[in-house]
Amino acid sequence: MLIKVRGKKYRPEAFFMIAPVLLLYTFVIIYPLGNMVFTSFFEWNGIPTDPYRFVGIGNYVTFFQDYTTKTAFINLGILCVTGLFVTIPVSLFLATVVSKKFFGIRFVKTCYFLPVVINRIAICLMFTFIMLPGQGPVPVLLKELGIAEHFNLFNDIHTAMWGVALVNMWSNVGFQMIIFSSGMAAISEDVYEAAAMDGVTPWQRLIYITLPQLKPTFKIVVVFVLTGAFKVFDFIMGLTGGGPGYATDVPNTLLYKNAFTYSKFGYANAIAVIMIVLCLVITVVTNRVFAERAGE
Repeated sequence: MLIKVRGKKYRPEAFFMIAPVLLLYTFVIIYPLGNMVFTSFFEWNGIPTDPYRFVGIGNYVTFFQDYTTKTAFINLGILCVTGLFVTIPVSLFLATVVSKKFFGIRFVKTCYFLPVVINRIAICLMFTFIMLPGQGPVPVLLKELGIAEHFNLFNDIHTAMWGVALVNMWSNVGFQMIIFSSGMAAISEDVYEAAAMDGVTPWQRLIYITLPQLKPTFKIVVVFVLTGAFKVFDFIMGLTGGGPGYATDVPNTLLYKNAFTYSKFGYANAIAVIMIVLCLVITVVTNRVFAERAGE
């Protein structure tokens, strides 16, 4: 006996084989997401025995009316912009460096990729000591050069978020470099050899051969960079805790504080839903943009 699904016939044993995976996916992914969306329409303190109070879209309205939301999205924009216009160009440059063959290439690759494998809280601790006011090497150097007498990167309301963005870029550039270098390795050497025979300069080779061939790789990297900005949490909590004040808060930290500090789990789930929707929109738009360019 065969089961017909969308015009195709399948043996019933196939459904029994995928049933455990479907059940696991349902309990691990589908149910938590459904429960999150459901509770986002209620005011609830997270205690199972306490009642839910239905507020409709009240949590969503409150989020967009909150005075901290504007700052959180500005900070999120800083992470996205620095990722797009600093992390991607730097990682592409590093990928072109490691794609060459020279003595010590393995050591160079390891050094570039090292920030990716270091524990992120350890990175926070490292940069805290580097930027420690009055004692860290950077503040001391700036003071000796007469540039800044009291440099305090992570505790200044005007520079704290840029400091977090710097650490985030430093930690992610190695990962994007690996993606770009993998894309470059997939480009046929015959194309480069033909270009060399035609007298193409290294700059023309990069602009007219390498970059067009890396369009699928760029799509992956852009999605990673933009959605990764939405997931930045540990660097903010480890370096600034969202401060000074709420100067370095992003939607993720607002979600955490409302859930685990103020016990507003319904409101926190509403923030989580908004973030998921925004990530999906970014992914779809990025795919559309690169698909249109590929068509052109």
